[in-house]
Amino acid sequence: MSEHIDSAEFVAVMQECFDRGQDVELLPTGTSMLPMLDGQTDKVTLSAPINRLRKYDVAFYIRRRTGQVVLHRVIGFDRDGGYIFSGDNQYYYEFDVTDDDILALMTGFTHKGRRYETTDFSYRLYIRRMMLKKRLRMIVSKIYRLIRHK
Repeated sequence: MSEHIDSAEFVAVMQECFDRGQDVELLPTGTSMLPMLDGQTDKVTLSAPINRLRKYDVAFYIRRRTGQVVLHRVIGFDRDGGYIFSGDNQYYYEFDVTDDDILALMTGFTHKGRRYETTDFSYRLYIRRMMLKKRLRMIVSKIYRLIRHK
């Protein structure tokens, strides 16, 4: 059964699961993590974060300004040690995310009925290819805008 609950309530239940040593499975919504995660059918497994996140980890975090919970990828770090996040299907970056904002780490997911762990070699290759494509799309988009505005 799938149902929508308030994000604060979900975070509390998720924390209770983590305190008992359990992982949480979630059906994400939205399109920001396409094509890796389809918000209609794919599921993610979330675990309590143990260490500092690494580049390309996918984390479930809270936006301090709005209280919204988000599942996006770490694409870098700012000068102050904060995280820079972006959805795989997005061109903008989100800055000023700290360790205090991180609620969980994605440790696995199911995509089109197939289970993947974030430690799988095929997943790590996928990330590299996806990030390269994203950078290329951004460059082509910038060039297109420059040409179009002349």
